[in-house]
Amino acid sequence: MSHWAPFGLLGVVAGPVVLTVARTITHGEQLSWTSLTRCGWVPLAAAGTFLSTALSWAAVELGREASALSWFVIVGLLLAMIDSTVERLPHRINGMLLAGSVIQLSFLALLGSDFGPLLRAGLAAVVATTVGLAVYAGSRQGLGFGDVVLLAPVALILGWFSWQQLFAGLLSGFVLAAVSMRVLRVCRVIRHGDPLPLGPFLIASAAGAILLI
Repeated sequence: MSHWAPFGLLGVVAGPVVLTVARTITHGEQLSWTSLTRCGWVPLAAAGTFLSTALSWAAVELGREASALSWFVIVGLLLAMIDSTVERLPHRINGMLLAGSVIQLSFLALLGSDFGPLLRAGLAAVVATTVGLAVYAGSRQGLGFGDVVLLAPVALILGWFSWQQLFAGLLSGFVLAAVSMRVLRVCRVIRHGDPLPLGPFLIASAAGAILLI
């Protein structure tokens, strides 16, 4: 079996599980303009296909970091689905994402006897979280506290690879969110003043910066 095949199979299984868990967590809550209330076989298959493709690609492109990125993508997808549906990022799941990433990246650093990337990742997480807290304290209209917490694992995984990917991943996430908000307002999908979940954009941009740069 090729080295990417186990990751592809993991994605096939994880996709429907993630979608089902997200639907369970958001059940009964006030829904935003997106919805997980209808969860037939098509969304389940789409989630499995997406994760299978993403994890297989990670296995081919990254090698030893594939496991850490797989954890980030799977748990990140769960957070993105919850945030896009009920506009919140549960701290427990955020904590799981951060803890799992720290453990796996620490193991990689120990295995390779190279702690430079880990130190850079930790510094990136601290800097990004500090800046996020400053923005949140200064103006709570554009950045929620859940978004600030999410910056830690996002910056951690990006910082592990390089400062270039950190800046590219974070910047593209905020730019995509701003453009999407503008388009949705023009199309009257959301009204002026309505918030737009930032989590999905940060997570997608981080994964894209790692796999494409």
